[in-house]
Amino acid sequence: MILVTCAAGKTGKAIVEALRAANQPVRAMVRSTESEEALKTSGITDVIVGDLVHYEDVLEAVTGVDAVYYIAPNMDPNERLNGENIIKACNSAGVSRLVFHSVLHTQIEALPHHWERHFVEQEIMNSNLAFTILQVGSYMQNMLPAWGKMVETGIHRMAYDIDAPMSLVDLGDVAEAAVHVLADDGYINGMFEVAGPVITLTEKAAILSQVLGKEIVAEKENLDEFLDHGRAIGFGDFTLATMAKMFPYYDEHGLVGSDKVLGWILGRSPTDFETFARRAAAAFDQGS
Repeated sequence: MILVTCAAGKTGKAIVEALRAANQPVRAMVRSTESEEALKTSGITDVIVGDLVHYEDVLEAVTGVDAVYYIAPNMDPNERLNGENIIKACNSAGVSRLVFHSVLHTQIEALPHHWERHFVEQEIMNSNLAFTILQVGSYMQNMLPAWGKMVETGIHRMAYDIDAPMSLVDLGDVAEAAVHVLADDGYINGMFEVAGPVITLTEKAAILSQVLGKEIVAEKENLDEFLDHGRAIGFGDFTLATMAKMFPYYDEHGLVGSDKVLGWILGRSPTDFETFARRAAAAFDQGS
């Protein structure tokens, strides 16, 4: 049995679906009864409602499982406490394997959510648990909520410089890699960079123009407007403060890794942006 935390989110759903496709028994941990009902409707019977910030909830979730795929909430002020609870509970319950879904380049102090996560990585390494750490890049799928608006306006807009290099990774590749890692003890005690090919907004717009058969222009969204929108839809102060530092960092440096390790894990080349874009366009056309 494999526990997947934060199983109702974008990442959690992808990991759960990939594990189920591989005939692996899965327990899902979610934060709300609404998420519990949604997952049970999708066919997942073993669902636990709890909060990573509460040790008792975490201990209940990990009891009786063989492995934990630990996804942490993104940009969470309780990053270290959540990690401490997972580690303590895994040790207490005798969990044989912990895989941490981390983030690319946790050494970057200028990115608070990366930097906080590196302390969790350190504690995992010192935990005496059989661990694997996956340092995952930004998803190609992050653009999907704005896909319809992009098609309508002809503008692909993100809140960082249009020529900033980003190692975007397909979430499907990440989920496939997670299944491989969980099934192979050879990944124990390793830290692996899970990133896709480097691409800029300008390059993405050129590919999208070809795929969609209409001109798509790359544009940098004003950061203050982006943050105002985030505040309006309920982003917390910690998230907004983190984003206020993250996007200027991306402007100057991007977020670049290597796709070689992911290719090695998958046994094939990672999905490129054109392949993703064609798949996304087909799905959008079917749904519209």
